[in-house]
Amino acid sequence: MSLDGSGWTSFLKNIGCILTYKCQVMCPHCIIEASPDRKEELLINDAFDWIQQLANYRNGYITALSLTGGEPFYDIGKLKRIANFAEDCGLVITAVTNAFWATTREKASKILREVPEIKMIAISTDVYHQKFIPFERVKNAVLAATECNIPYNITVCTENKDDREYKEILNKLQKITEKDNINTVCTFLVGRASKKLYTPTYEMSEDPPVSACIAAGSPIIFPDGKVIACIGPLIDLQSSHPLLLGNLRKNSINEIFEEAESNPILHAIRIWGPKKLISIIKEAGLREYLPERYIKNGICDACYKLMSNNKIVEFLTNLANDFEFNRKVAFARAYYLNETKMAEVY
Repeated sequence: MSLDGSGWTSFLKNIGCILTYKCQVMCPHCIIEASPDRKEELLINDAFDWIQQLANYRNGYITALSLTGGEPFYDIGKLKRIANFAEDCGLVITAVTNAFWATTREKASKILREVPEIKMIAISTDVYHQKFIPFERVKNAVLAATECNIPYNITVCTENKDDREYKEILNKLQKITEKDNINTVCTFLVGRASKKLYTPTYEMSEDPPVSACIAAGSPIIFPDGKVIACIGPLIDLQSSHPLLLGNLRKNSINEIFEEAESNPILHAIRIWGPKKLISIIKEAGLREYLPERYIKNGICDACYKLMSNNKIVEFLTNLANDFEFNRKVAFARAYYLNETKMAEVY
């Protein structure tokens, strides 16, 4: 979840895809609990099928595919095959990485040149990653990306922006890149983090965050076919909820995304953030089911707490069938986001 409110993604223009749960390291904050021992990975035939469906959706409406994990560079041969196929389908390819492979600047440049289909990389580093991956490798990846003319950004997780170690990492990063290339996000207290972060230092508030969600426009596809509205803490939930969009082993990309287009809960979060839903829940007399405190400015925290409560999920499922609520969301979406597809029905 963004702590600075920057960035915006048009709905369904960029789709994420988890290639593997494998990773060279076991970071204590990993929400999918990636590790060298994990076996789950995207099968090549599934990848080609689903990517072709993405490319065909609305005759090329989707423009970008973000490959993530785990660590997508764990198997460079497979990464290249999938990236090459996706590029041939007309998609722009980006990748998320921990830069473990950038042992030297020369090797990092060589690896990036081996996968020319990747047009941008997002590098993850923070106090958690650096327990296993030296900062020098992040620096090498940055220098190699610059040398290869590949745009990059760096994502740093922290529980609290006043944390001393976070500030130290930020200071080191600002010596090798511009501030605009650095994005700070809040550590999600799910997955491995819920077991390993014993004394979290979040700044808490009784009030929910006021910001709209910038992440819910980019659904993420999992190796088992599951499609979730964003790659946030929701991916840790095993129960059904309004942001679980479907499964590609049961329905097509077209069916799942067309239904997502008319999902009022999803778009309410994109327009107003979870605070709007929290207000409606209170008005419905369900205040007792709401959390007492939220991570300050933590949109994902608020959303996760709503979707993990069965009573609230039941209420939101019913709310999604309310005509007036749907109508309000549809026209607000057209007004604020300039997305008219949902409003065309009214």
